[in-house]
Order: sequence, then structure tokens, then C-alpha cells
Amino acid sequence: MATATDILGVYQNGKIPARWSKHYLRLCAERDRLSARDCCAPGTSPSKLDDLTDSASDESEANLSLVALSATKDTIFEVLAAIRRIECGTYGVCELTGKPIEPQRLRAIPWTRFSLAGQTEMEKYGWVRKHALPSLESVSEPALVDVEDSDTDEPKKNGRGSGDLSE
Repeated sequence: MATATDILGVYQNGKIPARWSKHYLRLCAERDRLSARDCCAPGTSPSKLDDLTDSASDESEANLSLVALSATKDTIFEVLAAIRRIECGTYGVCELTGKPIEPQRLRAIPWTRFSLAGQTEMEKYGWVRKHALPSLESVSEPALVDVEDSDTDEPKKNGRGSGDLSE
């Protein structure tokens, strides 16, 4: 199977600014590491209907594999875009504010497109989706009741309507 590196090739110009050479090498190594991962969709095994535990386990494993696959592909895209920015001379400049990205931020996330201020502004206005797991609903929240199932027309034994829950 051909990798993204095989298809896209490597930068042939050789004129990487010395300022970004360490970042360039690090990004190329990350590109190669991610490209070496198996990015095939997980296969599904025919589960027996009588063994629901195994079936649920297989389904969970397949879902986690798809999440990892999506994250790998997104990261490869960002790494390749950062390599192109180095080659074009726009690396290290925030795409939102136009100001330099903090060196510590570039060391931590070498493919970042935004300075901390730019990222904060984007998140503040909802211009970017935060990567996080959705929150779980509280198990102590009241259950929803179907309106057709409730007896709103009949009073309770104590003479109060069914809308009043106090006793």
C-alpha cells in the first residue's frame, strides 16, 4: 500500500530556513510515523447473535478503531499542511491574528496554525470545534414522561391534581 509520503513525495527545494529546520525534521518524522500506521478501516467479524457480550465488545473495538483512524488522518493532514507552510515561508505565523506563534506552542504542537490568542478567540466565538468527548447526562436527572401515558384529567386519591407531586 502506498503511503502519503510515497504519493506526495518529499520537498525537493532544500531551502528550508535554518530557523525552522528542527521543526521541519520533526514534522517529517511525525509524517512518516503516522503514514506507517495501518489506516485501513477495521474489519468486522460475524458475531453470533446468542453471544451479545462478544458482539458488544467487537462493536466497541470497531468504534474505537474508527475514532483512532479519524484522528490519525486529521493529524496527517495538519502535519502535511505545516510542512507546506514551512516550504512556503508562512510557518510560525498565526492564520487568524497574523502575529508570530509562541515558540513554546510550536514546540508542543509543531503543526499548529494559531497562536494561543488566536485559538482562544476562535474557541470563544465557536469558530472551531473543541476536540473532546461529549459529556454524559446525569443519571439522577428525572426521566421524561410521555404525555399520553399520564393521567392529567383524573384527580389523585387525596383530591389533588396529578400535576401536584407534593403529599
